[in-house]
Order: sequence, then C-alpha cells, then structure tokens
Amino acid sequence: MNLKLIRSAAIGFMLATFFVRCLAIAQSQADETAIRNIPQEFSAAWAKHDGQQLAKIMSENVDFVDVAGDWLRGRSDFALYHSRLLAERFKDSKLTPLVTSVRFVRTDLAVIHWSWRIEGDRNMDMTPRKPRFGVFTMIVEKNHRKWLVSVAQNTNRIPAPNPDPEMEGIETGILFPDDH
Repeated sequence: MNLKLIRSAAIGFMLATFFVRCLAIAQSQADETAIRNIPQEFSAAWAKHDGQQLAKIMSENVDFVDVAGDWLRGRSDFALYHSRLLAERFKDSKLTPLVTSVRFVRTDLAVIHWSWRIEGDRNMDMTPRKPRFGVFTMIVEKNHRKWLVSVAQNTNRIPAPNPDPEMEGIETGILFPDDH
C-alpha cells in the first residue's frame, strides 16, 4: 500500500470527525438555548393572556397537568382551558420564570425544570391571592426543527418547616426565595 495514500486517508478521516463533532456541539448548544427559552416564551404568551399563543409551544398531543391536578390532553384542550383561565381569574396575573435547568435525554428529547413566581391571580371566589411560587417539569421533543412541550407538570410550592428534616443533606436543583 502507498504510505502517502494511507496518511492522506487518515488525515481526511480525522478532519471529517473533527468537523462532525464541532457541528454536533454547535447544534446541541443551539438546541439547549432554544429549550432554555421555552419558559420565557410561556411567560410572554401568559403576559398577553392569550391561551392560543400559549398553546403554540405545546405538541399536538401534549399531556399537561396543572397545579390543581387537572389533566389536559391535547393542544386544543390546553388552549381552551388556558384561554378561559387567562380571560377571568388570571387576567391580571404576571408569571415570571426564575431558574431553569435542562437535561438532555436524547438529542431530540429533553427535560426542563423551571421555577416561577406568579402574582395578580385570583381564587375561585375572585378574592386576590398572595404571590406564590412553583416549579414546572416539562418534557420537550424536537419535531421538525422546533422544540415543543410533550408533557408538563405544574406544581405550587408549599414551603416546608424550616429546616425540612427530610431534605437534610440533599441539594435541590432549584431554589426558591423562601429557601434558606
């Protein structure tokens, strides 16, 4: 075999591997940035009090569990529920994302945990609520170059006694302003 040919093939292979790896890193960074932007997209649609716009970041067959434990199945039910909610008890509410954590499960599937603060919403009897905190867990899938929420669980934060004996020695991924 020709040593020059082998050396050229080896260099070509190394360069191709290098460029593919650089492309994969750039793509994963772009994907992570897009995923980290989902809480901001959610809160921007919330600020407009537009359930239809809010539904645009959900997959067609989203499974969404709200803070009350209501399970919404599909984008149309999600949009209808949130349109009603944002037109009434939550029409003056402001939702603010606080801390976001992203973990890739696969290149096209990730988990987002993000904490939030809400103020200006009302109870069922239309009495004002105090500002409160919570955390979202979302599973997002990349579909046709867009990241959409496939599964979500929204949870109200209920602070434990201070200190919380069960949490001793355990570091949480997301801190809330009432954590010490």
